[in-house]
Amino acid sequence: MQLALEDDAIAGGICYERYPRSGCGLVTYLVVAPGARTRGLGRALLQGAVRALTAQAAPVVLGEVNDPRVHGTGWDRLVRFQRWGARVLEARYVQPALGPGLARDRRLVLIAFAGETPLPAELAGAPVREFVDELYAATEGGAPDAEVAIPDRLRLVELSPSAR
Repeated sequence: MQLALEDDAIAGGICYERYPRSGCGLVTYLVVAPGARTRGLGRALLQGAVRALTAQAAPVVLGEVNDPRVHGTGWDRLVRFQRWGARVLEARYVQPALGPGLARDRRLVLIAFAGETPLPAELAGAPVREFVDELYAATEGGAPDAEVAIPDRLRLVELSPSAR
């Protein structure tokens, strides 16, 4: 976790974690206060998190975002992340239930965040598959949802509101 302070106020923050078995990083939360937006703070926080996770040998740094093709909204967030170098993993993903009594979320996509260099067109699927297995084991204590499908090679794509 990292906080950005402006005078005595919190201007923004980011939470991220590295999963020990897969080595993958996951950005779980990024927020920038309204008064601190449009000055590059969100991007700087994200780049710092990706650098920290990459320094710990994370093979990929991932995030979960609402799939705007399903929600009809959320394009702004996805387009911003893509402008910062992130790409959508072309694979079926279902977020595990994050607590007792909560439902799995079937309306998200996994994205990969770029580090110092742009992302390649494809990633190996094995580390991502291992991450998903590890995430489900940690949150639900079991195997991933049957709909999750992580191929051996994952294409990284850029989505656009005009290509709905």
